[in-house]
Amino acid sequence: MALAHLVAAWAGNRRGAITALTVDHGLRRESAAEAATVAAWAREIGLRHQTLVWHHGSVTRRIQETARAARYGLMGAWCQRAGVSELLLAHHLEDQAETFLMRLAAGSGVQGLGCMRVRTPTETVELVRPFLGVPKARLHATLELRGGTFVEDPSNRDMRYTRNRLRNLLGNSALLLPTPARLARAAKSFRRLDALAERATAERLRDSVFVSPLGFIAIGHTALMALPDLLALRTVAAVVQAVTGRGYPPRTRSLRRILDRINSDTLGRSTLGGAVLALESGRLIVMREPRAVADPIRLQFPKSVWDNRFRIATDIPGGNLTVGALGPDDLRSLPGPLPGPGACRAHLATLPAFRDLDGLAAVPHLNWWRDKRLRNRIQAVFDPRSRLLAAVSSRPEIGSSRNAGH
Repeated sequence: MALAHLVAAWAGNRRGAITALTVDHGLRRESAAEAATVAAWAREIGLRHQTLVWHHGSVTRRIQETARAARYGLMGAWCQRAGVSELLLAHHLEDQAETFLMRLAAGSGVQGLGCMRVRTPTETVELVRPFLGVPKARLHATLELRGGTFVEDPSNRDMRYTRNRLRNLLGNSALLLPTPARLARAAKSFRRLDALAERATAERLRDSVFVSPLGFIAIGHTALMALPDLLALRTVAAVVQAVTGRGYPPRTRSLRRILDRINSDTLGRSTLGGAVLALESGRLIVMREPRAVADPIRLQFPKSVWDNRFRIATDIPGGNLTVGALGPDDLRSLPGPLPGPGACRAHLATLPAFRDLDGLAAVPHLNWWRDKRLRNRIQAVFDPRSRLLAAVSSRPEIGSSRNAGH
């Protein structure tokens, strides 16, 4: 609410328009009424408002993690539909300190201990956190000065959740723990180390990484093994994230096990964080895990993102088209020859396919169209958002995805 008041004043002075988003998670009976209250407050200070409702079944495990993923998914999708490029979030100094302790306890590496960034690009919108260096008390004081109020989520006091227990510990001065400001400074130091490591990795791997328009990535095995351990771990993490579209890298322990198998040439076909990894012809091939792909979604006009990996543009307004994984059955039904060596063929079933009420309508990456008129009306592009990959990879022109080969 402090952020809402400040951006309302900022936009009003510039004759701009801001929309406040509230996500009703539906996990408590009071949530719908609370969302309506926040909507009224937002409109009172001159903001547009939109409530996004998370429709779900029973959620009994990893509740906070699942709700967070749903929240960002709903907000990102709304921003994409509305043509909004930046989503402001009100994470503050104490949030950053708690995140640092959580990641330290989980054994995160340098990248993870950098914690939240002021700007974080995602597939759908850039996340902007202007308050990361601001204590929560200052936000309370700002809101009070402006005559605003807020709703406290009772789950923030539930000691079953790790973040709440850490928050409680940080608030206990008798424990002599580092202050939130000191922990946030530690996170900033790790971000600087992370930037140095990224530059060093890019220099050593330049032109040794191939990003295929078909959505898989290949790294030269010799170049990967020549990296220092820390840089090899971050490279595998970046590639797995790019192939899966996930917002967070795999855990360091899991990355370590995979890297040990790569080093000892015992990798076989292994899975990690929604990806399949295999060594073939002197390259580490990283592909999407078929059983981990997203469910089909209805094609949105003019833009959609499917599986957090493929950007889709269309000039077809509305209609019955959906986009989802091609799948092994429809893959077998397509006329050959199909592109790629054996290690990649299993990956083809994870490519985006467009369907209507009559069944399969288009598979752009395999240059298959039931109706040739669709060819110029749908574009699907694999576009991993990774600074490291952008710096080190060789990749064909995007337009070549329609006649894609390896």
